[in-house]
Amino acid sequence: MLRALALARRGLYGAHPNPLVGAVLARGGRIIGEGWHREFGRAHAEINAIRSAKEPVKGATLYVTLEPCSTQGKTGPCTASIIAAGIKRVVIGAADPNPANAGKAARILRAAGIEVSSGVLAAAARGLNPAFNKFMRTGLPYITLKAAQSADGKIADHAGRSRWISSPQSRAYAHRLRAQADAVLAGINTVRADDPLLNVRGVRVARQPAVVVLDSGLNIPPKARVFQNERVIIAAARGAAPARIKKLRRDNVSILLLPPGRHGGVDLNALLAELGRLGIAHILVEGGGRVLGSFISEGLFDRFMLFCSPLIIGGERSKNSVTWPDRLNGPGKLGINVGFKKISKVGPDLLIEVVKAGKEV
Repeated sequence: MLRALALARRGLYGAHPNPLVGAVLARGGRIIGEGWHREFGRAHAEINAIRSAKEPVKGATLYVTLEPCSTQGKTGPCTASIIAAGIKRVVIGAADPNPANAGKAARILRAAGIEVSSGVLAAAARGLNPAFNKFMRTGLPYITLKAAQSADGKIADHAGRSRWISSPQSRAYAHRLRAQADAVLAGINTVRADDPLLNVRGVRVARQPAVVVLDSGLNIPPKARVFQNERVIIAAARGAAPARIKKLRRDNVSILLLPPGRHGGVDLNALLAELGRLGIAHILVEGGGRVLGSFISEGLFDRFMLFCSPLIIGGERSKNSVTWPDRLNGPGKLGINVGFKKISKVGPDLLIEVVKAGKEV
């Protein structure tokens, strides 16, 4: 199972929004086949393990990190392939949180005379797929926030200069975070100030993430570089001018008209529900400070990846990495408690992984 866990991680940039899954076929203490879910829409780990075998798999034991699927989707049910292959025993790591599959595989396999064991290294197997697990339970995307700040908490000076606060190593890491997400989200102020592409570079991916822009008034420039991406979603407020909507319409652009949020902009809960319906299971939110502050103050994040550089910007009007209205810090409330999950070095920078208070750390 440890080997299957290691194999599963190889699908980090291709499997989503499907889960990371690894599988190992063994007989007599020898591995005879192994596989992982490489890419969304293609063969699952169990099938790849069977196909990789160098000898007949009849009578072998299959170790798989996630309960095999038992329904027809983009591929056929893995339970049917396991039965057809003559596998004698199946050892499962974690249960599938997908209601369409949960608990069904063991019943189907046992009915076919296959011995089934479950819960082997279950915590580690569940830990492979926090985004998939949340999406299957709630229908809502898993939210990763990301910011690069100076040691004194600034993302830009008073003139908006921010290049480069983070190191080349941190910027490469940020692209790996993008490659793990189904969508990258930024606010209109970031798009107008920096004109970013928001795509993945330096990492081989099967497909680029969608780009989501929070733009309640549809003020995005029609020639903004984000429109070079394959899929662009603009979150605007209901009542946006029809002329602006028409001006931005194109094949790769969707415009979501949403109710207003509590603190201005669009309602983030409504946005996340709509993105979930579109099949987006994991969103990387890249800011700026007001956008990050909105997600944090409304409790709409699962982890915060904070790159902190050995640089002090200072200044009286430089820009904070996280911003929300002062009224939210009322009497007796200094701020929002979080938990530190992990602190590591990335080049000269610190990477601090933060989770909501109360989450497992």
